Amino acid sequence: MIYTVTLNPSIDQHITLNKLVKDDTLRAQSVEKYPGGKGINVCRALKILGRPAKAFTFMGGYAGYILRDLLQKEEVVFDSTDVIGETRMNVILTDLSDRTQTRISMPGPEVQKFTLDILLEKIHKAEPRPSFWVLGGSLPPSRPVDTFRWIIQSLNDRGERCVLDADADVLEEGIKAKPFMIKPNEFEIERLAGRPLPGLDDKAKVAVEICRKGVEVVAVTLDGRGALVVTKDASYRAEAPRVEVKSKVGAGDSFIAGFLNALRSGKDIPEASREGVAAGTAAVIKEGTSLFTREDFERVRGLVQVEQMENCPAVMTKP
Repeated sequence: MIYTVTLNPSIDQHITLNKLVKDDTLRAQSVEKYPGGKGINVCRALKILGRPAKAFTFMGGYAGYILRDLLQKEEVVFDSTDVIGETRMNVILTDLSDRTQTRISMPGPEVQKFTLDILLEKIHKAEPRPSFWVLGGSLPPSRPVDTFRWIIQSLNDRGERCVLDADADVLEEGIKAKPFMIKPNEFEIERLAGRPLPGLDDKAKVAVEICRKGVEVVAVTLDGRGALVVTKDASYRAEAPRVEVKSKVGAGDSFIAGFLNALRSGKDIPEASREGVAAGTAAVIKEGTSLFTREDFERVRGLVQVEQMENCPAVMTKP
């Protein structure tokens, strides 16, 4: 079993346009709604892969009922805690004229401390205990940037492994709790480093430094080109096959699902990297936020190339 925590879930409304033009009235070619939020997407992807998973999240207002209905239709197992205010509704605009995609992300409702405590009590009492916890996404307005940090610390105290997928100050604070794994994309690891990281070796060196702080796995997704996966022992490059990118929404979440599903099945880091990249790549060839199909995952998995980076420094223990 794998559990996820999404503190600021969403309904992702995907709108397809022939051409995005400012200051004009446009007609949508199609409109679709999907449940959203990093942890929720991980659960959706794990269901496709046949791995039991459960999402812990907040829901509020009329949009909360819609989110609940969307999850039930996809048969995603979840435990929701009610909040005052409306669950956010994000908008993803796909411009068919140039295949660009614009995402408008809403802030979401405020979550009071006592409401967060209710969710945390559920997390700590959940049975059976999971193989992994996945925590990620943005925080609700007014929640401090160290929120994921102390949730991870509380789960670490129970001997449980956490995966963090966040950005900026939230990611920097979360690393202090020494999660089992983090999954920044290449832009997020640059923000974490505070400088440009143009080459793969540059990214790998930063990942090594993060491993020295106690994180066991740093997986950097490379915007459709695969992933760099660094552990305390070795670094790997998993190269994705070239495909037509139709949507990037949910690709990183699909990577996490594929990676953790492989680890849970007893596979090693290189094979987990292969399956993570396969799931992420299978997601980008699907329109909108519908993630991927099992058939596409199986087809792409055989095309992912994984190699160890010989020149990347391993994490050395200082005498």
